[in-house]
Amino acid sequence: MKKVYRLKIASFHFCISLSFFLAIFYLLINFWFPEPYFENSGGWQGIKIVASIDVVLGPLLTLIVASPQKSIRELSVDVGIIATFQCMALLWGIYTLHNQRPVAVVFWEDGFLTVPAQVLSEQDYDLDNLKAFSNERPPLIYAEKSYKSGDLKKMLDLIKQKNIPPHYQTWVYRSLKDHFNDIKPFQLNIDDIIAKHPDVKNQLSPILQKHNISDLHEVLYFLLQSKYSNSVLLFDQKAQYLGYVNPD
Repeated sequence: MKKVYRLKIASFHFCISLSFFLAIFYLLINFWFPEPYFENSGGWQGIKIVASIDVVLGPLLTLIVASPQKSIRELSVDVGIIATFQCMALLWGIYTLHNQRPVAVVFWEDGFLTVPAQVLSEQDYDLDNLKAFSNERPPLIYAEKSYKSGDLKKMLDLIKQKNIPPHYQTWVYRSLKDHFNDIKPFQLNIDDIIAKHPDVKNQLSPILQKHNISDLHEVLYFLLQSKYSNSVLLFDQKAQYLGYVNPD
């Protein structure tokens, strides 16, 4: 009877926690970390932390403290304390994920790099301004490399004094479509990629069909470098983003 009672209380707690978890998961994968950024930029790592706190730890502690020998008041206090610490830990996890969500994908040097929200917020940059560069989510942006002495000094000062890498420096952000010809020399050879990763061809098929493209060589391919893994972003000749493939 005691075991059944504990399981009943813990199961109720688990169902509530699971509902919150599913809502957070939906938010992450559809808004904060849309593919391919969910895997590349830490979405999976973040969701594991949230799951361990919300779905596992809370109900497990309830299973331990629940007892039919306790009064309703005593049980309510115990579960309330657990729920309070669970919510605090969960809010911390959500806050961390929100700060680490990619808010821009910037082309710098020879490929695209993701930019987390926190690094721009720390510069007091209004994230709404990113919408002016691209309609994609997150926006696709070109970082212009200037060879003027004043611009080079400004960039180097931000690197040395504030530890801000060039692709985090918003003053060099430009429209990708306006500078698409500048990035074309850095496109990847899709034949080389397929030779090393044959599954990429299968990943390409639905993308090409969706955009009515018969020849995969009509598409331009560029490297996307992220914190946990890399992808290849696909564009048509007019700088329209088509999708992505994961060679890894």
